[in-house]
Amino acid sequence: MKNILIIAISLLTLASCKSKKVIDPETLPKDISQKPDNNISQQSDREKLSALIKEIEKLANSETCSDVADWNFAAIGSKPCGGPSSYIAYPKKIEDEIVPKIKNFTQMQSAFNTKYGLVSDCMMVMPPSGIRCVDGKAVLVSRNSALESQ
Repeated sequence: MKNILIIAISLLTLASCKSKKVIDPETLPKDISQKPDNNISQQSDREKLSALIKEIEKLANSETCSDVADWNFAAIGSKPCGGPSSYIAYPKKIEDEIVPKIKNFTQMQSAFNTKYGLVSDCMMVMPPSGIRCVDGKAVLVSRNSALESQ
């Protein structure tokens, strides 16, 4: 009698655990990052950002750096948590041409981050302490390296 009771309880337990509803995986919601439309759209937006930053860098590097007084720098890009993603040096004589492009890129990257729900390390990118001319190129000097050279 004891064995029959154990078998009956076991069968009831197994029967109650069996799901009667079959779920088709195709009907479940998909992660937005796995949707082909989103990937194509995100890739297209990323390519636009990449083309714009290359244009800005080409413009910024179009002049030879021989006197740091002729150069300036600006924050560029937008981190998902806020603040600039980096800084870029540019010749002052093309300031009217390059600054609007930098602002446009920063706004586009901010919109990109929001649109695709991106996240980052949220660490603040500190502005450089100045610019140096090294082999004809403008190089941003970080605050840490400026302190170390003193």
